Parts: sequence; structure tokens; C-alpha cells
Amino acid sequence: MSHQPEMLQMRTSDGVVFDVSLKVAQQMGLTHNWLQTEHGELRSSDDDDANIMPLDRVSSEIFKLVLNWCHAIQASGQPADPKSKLQQERTIFKNILGESNPSDSTIFELIMAADYLNIEGLLEAGTQHVADVINGCDSVEAIRVRFNIMYDGEMDH
Repeated sequence: MSHQPEMLQMRTSDGVVFDVSLKVAQQMGLTHNWLQTEHGELRSSDDDDANIMPLDRVSSEIFKLVLNWCHAIQASGQPADPKSKLQQERTIFKNILGESNPSDSTIFELIMAADYLNIEGLLEAGTQHVADVINGCDSVEAIRVRFNIMYDGEMDH
């Protein structure tokens, strides 16, 4: 009978190792899949890395934001109503952004991390946030300025 650990170690792409509670880690689909494979069995060996889940596409800065999200979701409980759940997730996302005041590139990295880690609620809240920002722009030029998108001056007709 396999024994699931209380904590899971996760190493980000920049080599930082985080101790994450199993309850929090299981919010990530990638973690769930990793635990279902042979990696999920904690091995006693001289190779400590065998029990550390690698997060090759997530930096420690972004992973801290992901963990903030997961802790906030866990603490808030899940509403039964899908519309309330979506509103709750958007509020949590905005709170996380308010606490860290991230750049647009950090927000995009957070969305990519949500996709990689398979955290559906975070992915939806992040993409909705970007859509809201785009909808708040009054022209294509305003979108280019807002997201620092270069325009080469030529368009195919």
C-alpha cells in the first residue's frame, strides 16, 4: 500500500525548491498526473531528486503567485454555483495582482504557468483579465501601446 506524503517538494525552472502541502499541490492537474505515475511513490534512495517534482516551465517568482492562488482558493471554499465560482476566481486573481503589482509579462507568464500546471480556474481568470484589459482599450493603437506591441507599418490587404 503506497503512502502519500503530506508535503511535496517542487523545483522551479530556476532551481528553487518549494515544500507544498499535498492539498494545495493537488489543485494542479500536472501534480495529480505526476503523483499517479511511478514518481508519486516516494522512494528511499540516495537520489534526493527522485522525490522532487520538476516544474521546468515555471520560475520561482511565478510559482509564488500560483501558490498564492492555490492557497486563496483552498481558504475560500468552492461555491456550488458555476457563476459564483467564476466570480470568486476572478476576484482572487485581481487580489493576487493587487498584492504583487505585476507587469504584463508577469501576468502572461502566470497564464502560461496555469496552462502548464493544468489549473483551469487560474487559466480562465487570467485570460479573462487580459480580455478585460483589451476590451478597455478604445482602439487597436491603444492595445499596441498598452501591451508594448511593435507595429511594422505594413499590412497585407
